[in-house]
Amino acid sequence: MISINTDLLGRLKKADASAWYEMWEVFGPSIERLIGSIASRYFGQETIKDVSQETLARVYQEIGKFDPKRGVKFSTWLYAIAKHVVYSELTSRSAQKRGGGSKPMSLDDTLYEVAQTAAPDAEFEAGVFRAKVYRALKEVEKSADFTEFECFRLRLTRGLQGKDISAMLGVSEASVSRYLKRVRDQAREAVKQAVMGYSWTQDEKDQFSASGLTAANDDAFDEALSEIYLKDEQTRRDYGKLQKTARTVR
Repeated sequence: MISINTDLLGRLKKADASAWYEMWEVFGPSIERLIGSIASRYFGQETIKDVSQETLARVYQEIGKFDPKRGVKFSTWLYAIAKHVVYSELTSRSAQKRGGGSKPMSLDDTLYEVAQTAAPDAEFEAGVFRAKVYRALKEVEKSADFTEFECFRLRLTRGLQGKDISAMLGVSEASVSRYLKRVRDQAREAVKQAVMGYSWTQDEKDQFSASGLTAANDDAFDEALSEIYLKDEQTRRDYGKLQKTARTVR
């Protein structure tokens, strides 16, 4: 039985240390990739790392003000804070070069600008959604039997049918069929808990319906989950390569 503690927002506002670790575990990679996409043209890898940490610190300072009833998605809010931290750093550096002071845009102004005039980077928003699904699958992987989850992983990553998985793992087709159903049922429930639990506005919840993850048909569900899983894995690999390249050229 998968149980994901999804009262993340409430726990964040209470300064629960485990909630802060969880938020960075779930959303941290997406935030870091966003900051990298904004800041890589201006900063080196070490500064990008510092800016990522500063973004988390600002989230910590401002989380009490986040109100999903205003209709601003959490991804939009995170995007605005990341953008504000990056641009504040740029403003500060520019002022130092000129030898004078310069007041950066306030966070409230940045939040308003992002919410009113520009949607967050599409890939960032998609990445935040995928992060919720990834969180769910990691929980399923931790709780499931290794062989059972490996059957489902092969189904997701390689699109294999039961007989092919059976031949590859040396497990009977009947067992593979049972394993796939068992893990798929766990994945359905975990994904629903994670996506809906980490979504605080109707727009975010609508992403779940549009993702294909509510499909009753097993093949359709597997296909939708596979697309999200493979995209997330590729994005994480690509980001890892960018980090490695950045370290070697410094």
